[in-house]
Amino acid sequence: MITTAVILVAVLGGVFGLVLATASKKFAVEEDPRIGEITNLLPGANCGGCGFAGCGAMADAIVSGQEKDATKCVVCSAENKKAIAAIMGVESNDDENAVRSIPRLHCNGCTANRTPVANREGIKNCYVKAANAGGPGQCNFGCFGDGACVDACNFGALKIGKNGLPEFDYNKCVSCGACSKACPQLLIEMIPANEKVLVQCNNREKGKAAMTDCKVSCISCGMCVRNCPQKCITLEDTPNGSIPVIDYTKCDGCGICVQKCPRKCLVDIVPVEGDPEAPKKAEPTGCACCAMAAQCPSAQAQKQE
Repeated sequence: MITTAVILVAVLGGVFGLVLATASKKFAVEEDPRIGEITNLLPGANCGGCGFAGCGAMADAIVSGQEKDATKCVVCSAENKKAIAAIMGVESNDDENAVRSIPRLHCNGCTANRTPVANREGIKNCYVKAANAGGPGQCNFGCFGDGACVDACNFGALKIGKNGLPEFDYNKCVSCGACSKACPQLLIEMIPANEKVLVQCNNREKGKAAMTDCKVSCISCGMCVRNCPQKCITLEDTPNGSIPVIDYTKCDGCGICVQKCPRKCLVDIVPVEGDPEAPKKAEPTGCACCAMAAQCPSAQAQKQE
């Protein structure tokens, strides 16, 4: 009886195995080999700067035609961009002489400048403060200093300094823009690395109200607009007030706006030269390690395990 059962199970196992083997061959989906080739050429940083979950997803999008720009990856080297374009049979439209964009902070509301509000000190989350408590002090438009941008950076190019504001390491920054997307106050802008002037404020209030918020707040006086010889500064109206905006396609970095600003919220900045260090490949953690990992419940759960 036992022998018969064993033989029956063995026969059934063989039959099912044959069926599965046949089905796997018949219904097999062949992957385009170009996906693997392009994935190997991408940096493997999975930063999400391209808009896809990771480098594998980016490669699949390029091959499928979903992504039309084969050289879109900002982290990828010029040599690898050309190789990707060659695989796709297109010409690389990457300009080797193009100036990279780097993140700059539109806020100088450090601990020494801003007017503090004691009842907000216990909250250590940028998103919670943005949704409920307002700004870091009396200013509702400034940096919270709780590091949403730091959490979003996969390259260790950001930290919160002693003054309570984020500091950028441009030798490590790959210009992916993840920090800019993560900031709930929209304070981080990607601008050309060779620019020399920055509006270092995001306050939209005017006059006395703005001056009460911060020692170096913009009061929307318009001195920068009136004195710019290139006419590249405008006061942009928003639902909450106005703020000076620089058109960097016209700005020649003369610095007259910096000299004329009575509140010193337009500042000279040091241009950044050279390319960043080659990024390290991200270690797989069970998901695509995209730029939203800091807010993703799945990623947070994996960190706790």
